[in-house]
Amino acid sequence: MTETVWAVRHGQRQDTVDPDWELTAARVHDPGLTELGRWQAWRCGRFFADNRIDFETIYCSPFLRAVQTTAEICGVIGGTGWLEPGLGEHRNSEWFDSEPETLSFATLADYFDPIRDDYDPRVVPEFPESHDEAEARAGETARQIADAHEGRVLMVGHGLTIGGVVRGLVGSTEGVDAPLCGLTRIDRVADGWELGFSGKTDHLE
Repeated sequence: MTETVWAVRHGQRQDTVDPDWELTAARVHDPGLTELGRWQAWRCGRFFADNRIDFETIYCSPFLRAVQTTAEICGVIGGTGWLEPGLGEHRNSEWFDSEPETLSFATLADYFDPIRDDYDPRVVPEFPESHDEAEARAGETARQIADAHEGRVLMVGHGLTIGGVVRGLVGSTEGVDAPLCGLTRIDRVADGWELGFSGKTDHLE
């Protein structure tokens, strides 16, 4: 079984710096990264490369900002990213009127070379979901992924994803921090998991 799980939140998203972005957006709930966001993601990749941290497998949320973050990381360290909706954004009815639209898996795999779509999702979110339900869904996804692999695993998603992954493995969200492109590491200890650190951003300085 996996001994170490890393989790990364996506980089800066377009709609947070351009208030008019959604006026012309094809998918108003699926913004991509800004130039800064792409740099932040690239710096994550450089951190892993500089510290000789490689991964048996990489999974990411199918929202564009998470896919772009994954593609930037893979561009530095190599590897491929598998699309996993169980790591996706919180389906919050206060944010969305219905299931948020994303690009199809085939389109994402076509646009981004490191991304693969020939994979059956482990967990499919339902709309709507409470915060607890969303965290539990991400946590169940993390447990299934960790149990399916032996080497290091990287999961890329959202703020909700980070809390859910830690809660699903460790049992609580105590100590969790999820800044943009912050790094979280969770280590297997005996028959459980321990949070090594969360929200690490030294690589962005």
